[in-house]
Amino acid sequence: MENNLTRAEISEKVIRLFVDIIGFIDRSQVTEQTDFIHDFKIIDEDLTCFVMQIKWQFKLQATQDDWDHITTIQQVVDLIVQCRRRGN
Repeated sequence: MENNLTRAEISEKVIRLFVDIIGFIDRSQVTEQTDFIHDFKIIDEDLTCFVMQIKWQFKLQATQDDWDHITTIQQVVDLIVQCRRRGN
């Protein structure tokens, strides 16, 4: 089922995961342009938990190099879409 999601559905799921994991951010404050590091200063355990949930929820086989420069929700969604295109 997860493989059949549209980009918009992936985006919404990523945003929901972010809001649920971080806990103190309202959904209305988050868009694809949200930079979780600069906008909300999310850098430690919360960010690690978010990345781990993304990997698990989307069965994502991205490398550390893939994650190194990701700071926005849009970049996370792009990574998921890109990994699906290449089959992982």
